[in-house]
Amino acid sequence: MISCPKCGNDTRTSTLVTAQGEVLLSGTIGSDPQPILAQVCTACGYIELYAPQPISKTETARKAEQVPADVPVEVPMPAL
Repeated sequence: MISCPKCGNDTRTSTLVTAQGEVLLSGTIGSDPQPILAQVCTACGYIELYAPQPISKTETARKAEQVPADVPVEVPMPAL
């Protein structure tokens, strides 16, 4: 559970809804609008709004192309 930054109590996640429907964040070219999420404190009523961070399929494909699967990845040894 996410804690309220003002009072430290629990928050709830909710979407913003008006009489016309959900409030959406306009997407960029080639991406769909996404709903804005709100973290609402159950004690003091403080609200923080969060825009989703979508990962497009093209970004995932580009990242996969950058690191070939057959190249070993070196993991550093932890310091003692």
